[in-house]
Amino acid sequence: MAKTEKPFNVHFVCRGNVFRSRLAAAYFDTLVDQRFTVTSSGINAAAINDMPIISPQAETTAKVHHLHHGLSRRKLQTTDKLLTEADVIVFMNKDVYDDALRQYDFDVRKCQVWDVHDITMAHLHRMQASHIDQDIVDGVAKIYRNIQRHCNELHEYLTRAGWHDVMDAENKPTGMRLPITWITDRGLWYRGVHVVAQTVDGKYVVEKRSKNIVFSPGMLEISLGGGVDTGEHPHTAAVRETREEIGVHVPETHFKPLFMHKQVAYHPHYRKQTRCHVYVYSVKLPVHSKDLHPQLSEVAEILTLSKRQVKRLLRKHRLRHLGQLTWSYKLHSKAIAYSSTL
Repeated sequence: MAKTEKPFNVHFVCRGNVFRSRLAAAYFDTLVDQRFTVTSSGINAAAINDMPIISPQAETTAKVHHLHHGLSRRKLQTTDKLLTEADVIVFMNKDVYDDALRQYDFDVRKCQVWDVHDITMAHLHRMQASHIDQDIVDGVAKIYRNIQRHCNELHEYLTRAGWHDVMDAENKPTGMRLPITWITDRGLWYRGVHVVAQTVDGKYVVEKRSKNIVFSPGMLEISLGGGVDTGEHPHTAAVRETREEIGVHVPETHFKPLFMHKQVAYHPHYRKQTRCHVYVYSVKLPVHSKDLHPQLSEVAEILTLSKRQVKRLLRKHRLRHLGQLTWSYKLHSKAIAYSSTL
């Protein structure tokens, strides 16, 4: 994954910014590293003057769970600027989200809506009237457990894969950057690279994808490649992917751009549609076919095939004892054809 200079900003939004969003931000901040900044606000924080800066329930919960130092010390009013600058916006429940839609201008594609509901004043008065302090403690603890569960799931979702810049259908930046899982779940456009690689002995590199990878597990690809990380140039991504997948570093000047390809694929098993602007390159590797080392997390095996074998694979879409080619037949065929002319 390429490094980004600007931290990813996760912004939590509730109504008053005194309890739920404040606790969510404090807890989520304990889960992430320096790549992330975590903030919170309330859509009515400035208007509700009778609310404390931090609710007693949030103060008590933060102390019990050692979050007190991470708890913001002031209420923050939600603004268009805050929502625009956030990479990911989390609304604590649908009511808050619906009201924010009416008040602010933001891109809903970078939002999550949780089901964390506040303690209503009526509920709080009933608990206080019962004169049983434990009722209040239990009610707050239930809300906090819900926040913890959602935060843990969000942390896994945001960190298990690389982040990419979101593009539009014409390959223009939208200004958003999101994890690739989020992008594919929502069918958004992103950039990828596809590298046709040949060794010094004239063999084409063919990868057999890991069975643990999400898309096309165990299938063959006549290429190296992957997504272009946020802030990364496609040419740089081609160099990085080659080094990561087969353990060979080749200078950027050795990669020859061939063409661009708009790839739309539907994956029925996952009910997802991926949309990618693919930058296609070719490269002559300065190593023999026996000197390649696969990245085991994504590549189960590296095969080196002659041009005749590759043409047969393209024609039949599979080779006996080796496996089946991925569904990108047209892309593979065009890439091989273009690389053969160089």
